[in-house]
Amino acid sequence: MAKIELKNLKKYFGNVKAVDDVSLNINDGEFVVFLGPSGCGKTTTLLMLAGIYKPTSGEILFDDQLVNEVPPKDREIGMVFQSYALYPHMTLYENIAFPLLAKKMPKDIIDKKIRDVTKNLDIGKLLDRKPNQISGGQQQRVAIARALVKEPKILLFDEPLSNLDAALRAYMRAEIKKLQHDLGITSVYVTHDQVEAMTMADRIAVFNKGKLMQFDTPNNIYNEPKNVFVAKFVGTPSMNILDVEIENLHNRIFIKIEKDILFEIEDENMKNKIEKINTKKVVMGIRPEDIKISFKKENNNSFRSKVYILEPLGREIIYNIKLGNNIFRIISDEKYDLKLEETVYLTFPKIGFHLFDKESGKNLLF
Repeated sequence: MAKIELKNLKKYFGNVKAVDDVSLNINDGEFVVFLGPSGCGKTTTLLMLAGIYKPTSGEILFDDQLVNEVPPKDREIGMVFQSYALYPHMTLYENIAFPLLAKKMPKDIIDKKIRDVTKNLDIGKLLDRKPNQISGGQQQRVAIARALVKEPKILLFDEPLSNLDAALRAYMRAEIKKLQHDLGITSVYVTHDQVEAMTMADRIAVFNKGKLMQFDTPNNIYNEPKNVFVAKFVGTPSMNILDVEIENLHNRIFIKIEKDILFEIEDENMKNKIEKINTKKVVMGIRPEDIKISFKKENNNSFRSKVYILEPLGREIIYNIKLGNNIFRIISDEKYDLKLEETVYLTFPKIGFHLFDKESGKNLLF
């Protein structure tokens, strides 16, 4: 297979910095997801890997070999597009065979390769059909088969599940992950869907405005976000973010949420970290599952609040609770029978929160 290295990669379209100084290493056989909103640079980076775009500057290396000037057909890559890009007048067999016919391979070898690759994708009995005679999920499998039949060293996916319905998308996520695991092909997968990224990736590269925000495991991306953008973008519901102030009163550390709402820091390790922060005004982030709801004041860090709105999701409920002028979104394993405007108490976690620099957005606790 292959390992990939990007060194100070840049791509400008006129004055627009589509990709701005991105460096990362992808290991042999790793499944990496490029995640971010539209226009963040993730697809542009993928297209540079494919050779469709040429970098403005920087280097792309496959197995330590510079490939900046290598044309797409010689990069030993397979690519799966969002649109499937199947030829409607060809049968599925002919679609899958197309890249091999272009290489003038013998027909018997082509036939064996197609039979082998379609066996794992459960489309072997459909090969005489045309694309308009099969479902979207089956079309996506054909597109994957066409990419795999070339026996590429690297597999690139450009938002391949965007056109599928929710149930089929969840099914195909598992199928693609299992297939990649079984084949061990180094894979790069672009998506704006953080659920896809979290469930599929070995590591996630989070992009925003052309820059690489964080490149880490799904667990670390979720639990140790490097900045406010990553914290807000990854997680459903997203992290509660609010402007606060750090107060040191008589050697006790508080997070001032509002004038009369002071959240005391009791954990010694956390106090030591916060004492080293040299700015008073910061941004606090708390995950929805880390705030506890109760019907009575449990301790000094329990704050009287009101139920603002409820969002039932079947298996769970998102509770929107208003504390002062802030609304916190909370999810819990417990189901509370709450009514609008009902009084409850919110208890903040001792360590399960983040503090970010208000200017740079950098996480100040890591």
